[in-house]
Amino acid sequence: MKSIQSLSLADYLFGNKARFGYLLIGAILLLFTFLGAKDIWTQEHRWADIVFGMFYRNDFLHPYLGETKYYDKPLLSYWLIALIAQLTGALTTWTLRLPSALAGLLAIWSIYRLGAQTKDKELGLLAGWLLLTTFYFVFWARVSSADMLNLAGSLFAVAWYVDHREQNSFFSYAIFFIILALTSLCKGLGGAIIPLVAVFIDLILRHTLRTHLRLSLFVGIFPALIIYFIPFLASSYWSGEGYSQNGLYLVYRENILRYFQPFDHQGHIYTYFVYLPIYLIPWVIFFIPALFSMKRRWLSMSVSSQWLALTLFMLFLFFTLSGSRRSYYVLPIIPFAILFTADWILSNTAKLKQWSAWCIIFSFIFLYSVMIVLPTWYYSKFGAAHFTRTLITEASKMKPWNQWQIVMFDAESKLNFYLQSPHIKQFDIHGNRDAQSILTLQKSWPILKNKSKDVIFISRKRYILFLQRFFSEYRVITIPALSLPFISLQDFDAPIAFIPIQNSHE
Repeated sequence: MKSIQSLSLADYLFGNKARFGYLLIGAILLLFTFLGAKDIWTQEHRWADIVFGMFYRNDFLHPYLGETKYYDKPLLSYWLIALIAQLTGALTTWTLRLPSALAGLLAIWSIYRLGAQTKDKELGLLAGWLLLTTFYFVFWARVSSADMLNLAGSLFAVAWYVDHREQNSFFSYAIFFIILALTSLCKGLGGAIIPLVAVFIDLILRHTLRTHLRLSLFVGIFPALIIYFIPFLASSYWSGEGYSQNGLYLVYRENILRYFQPFDHQGHIYTYFVYLPIYLIPWVIFFIPALFSMKRRWLSMSVSSQWLALTLFMLFLFFTLSGSRRSYYVLPIIPFAILFTADWILSNTAKLKQWSAWCIIFSFIFLYSVMIVLPTWYYSKFGAAHFTRTLITEASKMKPWNQWQIVMFDAESKLNFYLQSPHIKQFDIHGNRDAQSILTLQKSWPILKNKSKDVIFISRKRYILFLQRFFSEYRVITIPALSLPFISLQDFDAPIAFIPIQNSHE
């Protein structure tokens, strides 16, 4: 009886009774539910700050991080967020993350199409479920950055090629290259290189390279080149006031120069040997056996299966040979590793298929609980968003929020996004946070001796003992610490604010 139930589950996920609609519903639940509930995370503040600055300056061609020129990434990922913010009327955590979530949905559709066209519907659906229940895929699909856009665009380009590789029309070639151009405008040239590597290997294995070397191919490149260069040319033509950074040079610096002569992010040569398995959690349990079976299976593998294996190997080699390595650079390889793993599972026993189906369900429930339910509960009671809502509510009882000046004493930069005030002045510290004293803080923050009553001061809890003597006539706004049975978790970097109490009308 148990065996029949297990087989029925596999049938509904990727077998005879399976539907893409089930996968689509699962993807919507995992990628979009309470998308804006969590506080913004590390690098998300860059996208938040840059897009907020674009609206504030009414300049969407010259990105700034705070007051610093920051053209390290092309403009499209910022424009997508700005477009959604304009349509919805607000720049929120939800609008920040929506492009990544939509890209995640596109990636699920693309891997399904790739699997279905490469082999059959069963491979497409299994690969889709495996990708959807991969921890780091869901993580990056719910984070505001260019990385999921890069993954989805690269995968979509390969899916488009596989869907249209028997066609030699100008339209098919032009759309393929336009996808490469748009993907490259999100993060960099990797968005074009990854699909081209996959396509080149397929052309060689199928002996079809010559059939595509035709005039329509080369003419089809030109619309993509025009689309790619327009944002850079516009940025240069309307250069703004003293905006000296050149977007095309930074593309060269961040992609080509960094690859051959890295100036930062110089991870060890074995970086991706460590992080590829980590980024495949939980499906590394199937990926490693699939790898070890390669020698035995190679000669009996279909051309499509060999293409998946060779593409994965060549992309891994390409990233490993780069002088600049970071853990999440491996992200665009993940779909090909998933396809490779799914192909191995389907070539194996029925029992393994049943196990994989139950693992998918378990992983789905686990990810939904850990990445959606628990964070949504936590950030409804704690975190920066809760803190700033309280601060704005209390400060607005005294006078309108937009009339307050804000001074930040080494406060977390993500607070800028939640405060969304143009009247913010930043003061940093000198030296290590754990080695500060009243004297060092006074030296770093001379404004402490000459405070205005129209200013709200924000800092971290770690400095509260030092700051209290300077703000005896101020009301303190903070957030509670998370308390569990027998445990009290203190966050010394949690925000704290001081509001002048004499401005109150009470």
